[in-house]
Amino acid sequence: MGNSAVKGLAALVACLGLTACITQSDGVLAPDTRGVVIHAGTGQPVEGAQVRHARPDDGPTVVTGADGGFTLEGRTRRRLILTHPLGGGVFRDARQVRVSAPGLADGYATAGFVNSWSGPGPTLYVVPVLMFPADADETPLHALMRDCIQRPDQHHAVHVAAYMGRLDRHSPPDWMDADAVEGLIEHLDRVLPFSGFDACAQGEAARALFSAQMAPLRAMETQRTIVMPRPE
Repeated sequence: MGNSAVKGLAALVACLGLTACITQSDGVLAPDTRGVVIHAGTGQPVEGAQVRHARPDDGPTVVTGADGGFTLEGRTRRRLILTHPLGGGVFRDARQVRVSAPGLADGYATAGFVNSWSGPGPTLYVVPVLMFPADADETPLHALMRDCIQRPDQHHAVHVAAYMGRLDRHSPPDWMDADAVEGLIEHLDRVLPFSGFDACAQGEAARALFSAQMAPLRAMETQRTIVMPRPE
């Protein structure tokens, strides 16, 4: 048996003994993403908005159609990973989407997907992106969090939370379907997590207001997960 063959056999034995192997796979930079961009003031789709994955910043940009819809191709990078033949290696992950349009402040959303060592999947829902006028007034939650939010996506999320607080959960906008509810909740929970309020001087008040603003959205989430009884 040649030297290279011996080394290969030794590596295989070691790999099986450890129940883990080094292999190549596509590391996820961003998933395949479908979404829709909505003007918060009018409830209408935003045509001609520029959409891209927020990271990496040099990613490709697509333009929304008349229905506000967009499709972003996923991005991967070849990498070496440690795989476990007997393990799962599947987990929920997310990447951020950024949208720009004339006269509107940049909008942000979260693209949730299932990640695994075998590669990325598409987003778990059609990603909703709410956009607000560039000169939109600050909200009461902005005042409470003035000392603890700095990022543009956080300022945008505070506007989104205020918008949610004004919703009638019994009569939501036409565009707010089950996908939109799931996407908005995931985005706000990631950008404004409850632990983040601890850094605010008025953290307790900010957390309470945020919870109140999220109540209609949470109610819609609960409402759609209730299993209705079958008719007699």
